[in-house]
Amino acid sequence: MKKKHIEIICPVYNEIENVENFYHEFSMVIGQVRDDYDISFLFMDNCSNDGTFIKLQELCRLYDNIRAIKYSRNYGVMKSIFTGLIHSRGDAIAVFDCDLQDPPCLILDFIKSWEAGNKIVYGIRTKRKEGFFMEFARKSFRSLESFFKGYKNTLESGAWFLDRRVIDELRLRSFEPFLVGLISRLGFNSTGISYERSARLRGETKFGIASYFSYAVDGLVSGTIAPLRLAILLGLFLSLLSFLGVIYFLIAKFILGAPFASGVAAIIIITLFSFSINFIFLGIIGEYVGRIYISKEIAEAAIIDEIIGN
Repeated sequence: MKKKHIEIICPVYNEIENVENFYHEFSMVIGQVRDDYDISFLFMDNCSNDGTFIKLQELCRLYDNIRAIKYSRNYGVMKSIFTGLIHSRGDAIAVFDCDLQDPPCLILDFIKSWEAGNKIVYGIRTKRKEGFFMEFARKSFRSLESFFKGYKNTLESGAWFLDRRVIDELRLRSFEPFLVGLISRLGFNSTGISYERSARLRGETKFGIASYFSYAVDGLVSGTIAPLRLAILLGLFLSLLSFLGVIYFLIAKFILGAPFASGVAAIIIITLFSFSINFIFLGIIGEYVGRIYISKEIAEAAIIDEIIGN
């Protein structure tokens, strides 16, 4: 009987210190199931400038179960993963970061859950070795996302295991920057595997504060128009307060005879408050309008410049 094919895909950018170690660490783990599955690797290089692709070329010459693709430029990690998924070949695809913070042994639990009938299996990071600010920001994002969308998205970025049926559906859809939201909305049977995330041992993360902020914005506005509706509701609420304020001042001034001292400060405060609210709403609307303007470029997969390996 033909063995099922599992492909491990890994996005890389300036990870020359990690790619070889990643391959060897996973090779030791998958040795436990090699009799039952054919397992291969696909590395997606986001146009690294530290020699990562040269290292991948060396690995491809040494091992016949490695493929590597190089993009024409740096498209970001999510588009890199999406393009890798739609060019994958396995009956199931495992997605892992190159830094090995998500332990390789996790793939064994993923395979068991997949064989039990789950088409989407994902890692649940119970503990992270990160600072208080990042932990607070992450929890705040999760709360806002659940509030805007009306449901809790349990799928996280990081370690995933996807059935071929999921990949076939992704090929029919356009790319979205918040890739986990797109995968979650497909609606297949899914389950999570809890694990403790380790600290990075080699190199430095390429996903900084600015990248996290951009990813959070993508998550909040992807697949929902709730922020726009919230802007409308807040606008109506503030309009009502303003109208009630006008009625109060008219009654107090002309009926009750209450004295009011004219002051520039109050006018300035009210004006600044009004402008700030307008700018917030215009920013939210601008996010959506901007996405319409660049929708074609966002929706397309990354351009592959070179492919190596079997």
